[in-house]
Amino acid sequence: MQVIRQSDKIQKMKFIKYTRHAKNRMRWHKITENEVESAIQKPEFLEPSIESRLNAWIKTSDKFLRVTYKEEVDKFVIITAVKKKKGWR
Repeated sequence: MQVIRQSDKIQKMKFIKYTRHAKNRMRWHKITENEVESAIQKPEFLEPSIESRLNAWIKTSDKFLRVTYKEEVDKFVIITAVKKKKGWR
C-alpha cells in the first residue's frame, strides 16, 4: 500500500458534504465538524482507501480520528468518521 503525505500548502477549503452514515458515526463517536475539518485540512497521516477515497488521520486528546472522504471537483464528501484506540500502522 502506497502512503500519501500531504504537504503544508494552504488550500482553499471546499464545501463539505456529510453522508447520513458519516453524521450517524459522528454522533455515536462524539466527533465535531471542526475535528473532521481539521483532519481534512492538516492530516497527520494520509492513506489511500478503496474507490478513490482517502483516510485522513489525526491524534485527538485521547484517541485517533480517522476520516474517510472522497474529494470531488467542488466539494469533499465525508463517507465516515470514527475514533479508534490505535492509530495508523
